Amino acid sequence: MTSSLKTRLVLAFLSTIIVPILAGVLTMYLGASNPDEEEEQLDRLFIEVREEIRAHEENLPDGDVFYEDIEPLLNHYDMNITIRDQDGQLLFDSVNYRQRSEENSFLPGFNTFTIQTDSETGAPWEVTIDAGSSEREPFQQMTNVLHVLFLSIGIGLLTLLLMIIIWTTYISRTILTPLKQIYKATEEMRDGNLDYPIRYRRKDEIGRFIQGFDYMRQHLKESSVKQQQYEESRKELIASISHDLRTPLSSIKGYVEGLRDGIVRDEEKKRHYLQVIHDKTTHLDHLIEDLFEFSKMEVDQLPMDKEVVNASDYFKDLLHNYQAELIDQHVQVTYTENIDSVSILIDPLRLSQVMNNLLENAVRYGSDRIWIDVHSDQNRRELVVRIADNGQGIEEEDLSYIFTSFYRAEKSRTTEKGGSGLGLSIVKYIVKAHGGDIQVDSEEEKGSTFVFTIPLYVTGNAPEEDA
Repeated sequence: MTSSLKTRLVLAFLSTIIVPILAGVLTMYLGASNPDEEEEQLDRLFIEVREEIRAHEENLPDGDVFYEDIEPLLNHYDMNITIRDQDGQLLFDSVNYRQRSEENSFLPGFNTFTIQTDSETGAPWEVTIDAGSSEREPFQQMTNVLHVLFLSIGIGLLTLLLMIIIWTTYISRTILTPLKQIYKATEEMRDGNLDYPIRYRRKDEIGRFIQGFDYMRQHLKESSVKQQQYEESRKELIASISHDLRTPLSSIKGYVEGLRDGIVRDEEKKRHYLQVIHDKTTHLDHLIEDLFEFSKMEVDQLPMDKEVVNASDYFKDLLHNYQAELIDQHVQVTYTENIDSVSILIDPLRLSQVMNNLLENAVRYGSDRIWIDVHSDQNRRELVVRIADNGQGIEEEDLSYIFTSFYRAEKSRTTEKGGSGLGLSIVKYIVKAHGGDIQVDSEEEKGSTFVFTIPLYVTGNAPEEDA
């Protein structure tokens, strides 16, 4: 499991502090000499100094003689001694007789020790031992301690610098570099390039942020594609509507001019002209009505005047009327007689508009038989309406777009088949406004099946607001 960014930052700060300290302590531990051995050597030195002073104490007043007595000891350890009485009065200072060696001199006062010894009279003396060289035992041990101490500090600082470099590189690679990529991606998106993914595999805070950013990029790309398709469909619609309006208007104009000029004298032909004019104006009315309703749908102002109705009574009357109308067009309509007597909250005119549009499409695209089934699904608490036909069907590539505004599965611009491209989008809007859904299943040359649902109305519930 990938650690979070917060955990890694805390680990970075703690390790930057702790690891150099551990490195310095470990170096000091490995480089330190045996403290017991060092203490034993110093004790031996202090004993020898006390013994020499007591052995030649009677010569102390004569400094030259006393110095000659203890000179071998001083030379052996390369040191100086100072003796003071209990009042602090200077009794002897070997520096006055012996010059300190400058070779290998160490820090002044570092190898300086003070011990107590008693005179023959029992008076305490204070003896100060001052090493002349840090290279002689036992004073060399103190030099080694300082060397190890400085080495430990140096290694600690070096480790600290190394940890800073490591964590800076790591944070730069895992935090700063992705942020630079995000900034680069925003510039690419600003310039219109929505195909600029950010590759970051960690599942931390930045990873989740980049994942969300990439989702946004993909969504913008999809929206851009849809908008482009929408604009292309809109342009196509304008060209199509222009053609569809111009063609019937030209026909109407020609027929009207013929009637006005008295070219047509036969009554039967006049009736034919008038029927053609009526059909053309009806087609124009449908086109204009679709555009008008689409404009209201776009601003979510398509009115819904809902009321509670009995599904059985409503659909029996509606389907009986459709059956009578379509028989004149040589279309056989079969529907279920026993419709469940359930309540639904609908706008009767809008729902009849849905049915009318679906049936007209079936007839327009070659159906001569239509099957309608209406039943309730108590488990899902909805009314299911299924309309199947044996028309030319819909191409598979068009199925996912037929409910899109301005989209025409029929690419021709003939007035016989070419609609406005808005009918099914209005149908879906009305069904959705009733709280239902609509689906389609189709196979070329075998027909199509549209299925839409309407929620059942439970007695006692308040009517919904108009959509």
